[in-house]
Amino acid sequence: MKHCLTILFIALLLVSCKEHEPESATIMKRVVVVYMVAENSLSGYATSDLNEMRKATTSIPDSCQLVVYYDNASGQIPQILTFDSKQGEQVLYQYRTDPISTDSAAMQQALTIIRQKCPAQSYGLVMWSHASGWVPQQRRKSFGIDNGQNTTANEGTEMEISTLQNVLQKSGITWDYIFFDACFMQGVEVAYELRDVTEWCIGSPAEIPGEGAPYDIIMPDLFREKDEVWRIAEDYYTYYKDLFYPTKYNINNMAVVLSAIRTSELEALARATAPLLTTLDEYPSTDGIQQYCVYSNATFWKPEYFDMGSFMGQWLTEEKYQTWRTALDRAVPHQFASSQWRSTYSRFFYPVVTDPDHIACLSMYLPVEGHWMNDYYRQTAWWKRVKYN
Repeated sequence: MKHCLTILFIALLLVSCKEHEPESATIMKRVVVVYMVAENSLSGYATSDLNEMRKATTSIPDSCQLVVYYDNASGQIPQILTFDSKQGEQVLYQYRTDPISTDSAAMQQALTIIRQKCPAQSYGLVMWSHASGWVPQQRRKSFGIDNGQNTTANEGTEMEISTLQNVLQKSGITWDYIFFDACFMQGVEVAYELRDVTEWCIGSPAEIPGEGAPYDIIMPDLFREKDEVWRIAEDYYTYYKDLFYPTKYNINNMAVVLSAIRTSELEALARATAPLLTTLDEYPSTDGIQQYCVYSNATFWKPEYFDMGSFMGQWLTEEKYQTWRTALDRAVPHQFASSQWRSTYSRFFYPVVTDPDHIACLSMYLPVEGHWMNDYYRQTAWWKRVKYN
């Protein structure tokens, strides 16, 4: 009798375990992860963009899902939310404490949760926050600001691009694209650092509006096939180009500067660029070169972010430039720029296209005598590949 009871108990235990065993997750065709770091002055814009995503949920294709890591300054503990056309909005994961979203361990944890709970054949990534391009540790770093106080202050922890590259490499995910809805991230130094973890880098070498991308409009683009995701930049650009922004300069066409980089072509661009720089002065002249920011205390001493095409076009002979430009256009096959763009620093800097014949919508740092970041620049993977002095 005791033996029979034991068998019955084991059988019931097995049935009980089976009933509570989680069902295997459906493998999606594409999962797009939006990593929103808004515990800073962009908090209100994050709320607006999240509402745009909610509005566009029905336009998410079947077998696809939008996953949003959402951390703003509302006082609410961060959440990971999912959106799809069948089940709408759901909470995938609720944090119990408030992590520092720009900490590598916090981002790694979030991506692990998403990969395990939302398996997919392919992934796209949207990095949403403030940003400062390739600029390394000290003063302003590269991506995001999390002040750790749930306020709108812009002082806090930031993430360097080398750290981001390491996190994405360890995530176990091969990203079809990384779309930076953040300022100054479309630089050759950033893209070259990330070339092995994503097939496309999409973003702006200049500032973008605080409102960010029109997610209700670009939602279908986020789920396009790999060779078509560049349309994120096209539709983002078109939306702002068609808006009316009256200013004291009476400029009616205040758009954004955007491009899409095919990272598989960056090594060829490096090979084409390196030998041309062998005779470059330590501090080359930057007169007349297209720039995307001004170096001053008003911009927290960010670099000028010179346009790579403009520099090479003004420095090389026409023949050498055209040969080099072929490599550039293969690496950056989609470029969008109107005659001016919106800038927080417009009182100190004219955000206008000054070299339309050579602009590439891709920035490149040029060492300028006296700049604090020159030594840090020489630590980037791009400079080590094409170093010229």
